[in-house]
Amino acid sequence: MDITCTEPAQQLTAQIDVSEDRFTAHLRSHMHIYFPELNTASTTVRLIDHAVRQYSQLLQYELTDGSFSRQAIYKIPFSLHDAARGSTSPEERPRLFSVVNPVSNGLREYRALKSVEDHFSSLNETRFGVIAILALIESPFVLVMEKCPDPDMKTLLKTSTRFHRHQDTEMLNCAFANTGAWLNEFHTLPALEHTEHRHKDRACYADAVNRFTTGLIQKTGNRGFFEELRQRLTETATNILPAEVPGAVIHGDFAPRNILVRSDSRITVFDTQRRWHAPLYEDLAYLLMSIKLAGPQVRSHGAVFSQRQLATWESAFLSGYFQNSPIPLAAVRLYECLLMLEWWAAINFRQSKGNLKQRISLMMSNRYVSRHVKRLLSDIEFAKAEGTGTGTAS
Repeated sequence: MDITCTEPAQQLTAQIDVSEDRFTAHLRSHMHIYFPELNTASTTVRLIDHAVRQYSQLLQYELTDGSFSRQAIYKIPFSLHDAARGSTSPEERPRLFSVVNPVSNGLREYRALKSVEDHFSSLNETRFGVIAILALIESPFVLVMEKCPDPDMKTLLKTSTRFHRHQDTEMLNCAFANTGAWLNEFHTLPALEHTEHRHKDRACYADAVNRFTTGLIQKTGNRGFFEELRQRLTETATNILPAEVPGAVIHGDFAPRNILVRSDSRITVFDTQRRWHAPLYEDLAYLLMSIKLAGPQVRSHGAVFSQRQLATWESAFLSGYFQNSPIPLAAVRLYECLLMLEWWAAINFRQSKGNLKQRISLMMSNRYVSRHVKRLLSDIEFAKAEGTGTGTAS
């Protein structure tokens, strides 16, 4: 199947049926295939949620026959709400990679998640769960999957701040170790037919740093800080990264919201298209950055999670990924800096022309992130002083 879509999403969405009735009827006619344990004669099908997000829609159904209950998700890979509004495009910001027409995302995600289900099911590994991928509907490409009942890591972290009683500390530490082990296994998977290569060498790293810092100079006017940061990161990358950076088919959105954690620390990961073969450090750095620069952490200027907590979780995660090999902390920190720069540019392009409250919030965020990047640079210098730039995660 061809995944290239040249028509704008607004035109395509006017031609296709994504009504709730369509998916309800589809589930009723296919539930005997998706959930054979249910007594279809007595099963009720109920839509319990229709969430419209920025880039997708999720319809969540509950099926019950009196003895068993199952839940299914229909994921529409674009938001008709945004398409119908025909909103003007925001000022273009620098990005690590280009965006694609969201209408074709469903096919890529189906292929990716099906490959993940097949691989991790074959392992028979108790630390890793799988989500059952039920079907792909066309016109448009809508992914159908069973809903996993486990809470996501983002929710668990909200109840594990320095202001909460840490009753599940060991469970969460183990979950981070299992998350690292899962990612290590995921990075062994071969490319899919839609997978593309990007950022294979350190020259690409320097180019991306240059684009982000140029954008931040444009939005903040802080030329001296960002020019110095650009120079330090470029020089450090030249000294630390090999000419060709270790790569893998990456997850691409490896954040706590996409990691489900069972009470026994088993983890299940979803929401990937496996679109890119890229530096494997990106996935590692993305998870760490997603926690260290989580909204509450930034708004509280680091009060939500203590440095000790962050170091403990990071150590478990990186040790789980690298297992008995040395942890290349300097390289991980370099990619944390890179992904942080993209996020930093995004919030400045989005909020610099906002209302007074947004501009004040942006100013406070910029101050915190400035301190955070200095901490990352100090870690890099420490790792370099260790001899080879590999250091430890503690």
